[in-house]
Amino acid sequence: MRVYIPASFDDLDACLRGDFTAERAYAVTPRLLEISSLEDEEELAEQVRDEAAYASILAVGSPARVVIVADQVRADVREIAGDHPAAVSIGGRVATEDIVCAFVDEVDAVDDAAAAVAGDDDAAEVLAERDLLWWDVSEFPAIPRPAA
Repeated sequence: MRVYIPASFDDLDACLRGDFTAERAYAVTPRLLEISSLEDEEELAEQVRDEAAYASILAVGSPARVVIVADQVRADVREIAGDHPAAVSIGGRVATEDIVCAFVDEVDAVDDAAAAVAGDDDAAEVLAERDLLWWDVSEFPAIPRPAA
């Protein structure tokens, strides 16, 4: 099952070292399929990815949106009752060979992300309109990082 994991830039490095762990992710779950008006599963997956992206700045504290995409054994992925319909528990270490790619904001999205987290609705809208850039696992070291 494909999962979209809210992450940080440090998590990208952990993926390459083989010690990336995560407890929570988002996926196209049976519950989400049941309540969604969308019939195109790719479009639904994009919405799930975007939910994970926003969680990366809100819950993880990343300065920009970062989503790590991994394939997990369906039996190891559990829906989180009473939460977002796409929220799942994945329970720990994510094997490097299971990581598919990452979606990451351009570095210049950092200000919009910070303003969105602070409650600026206009910034949140601008951030939502930005495209997340796709990166293959082999490209993780080349992903531009915001200045510390």
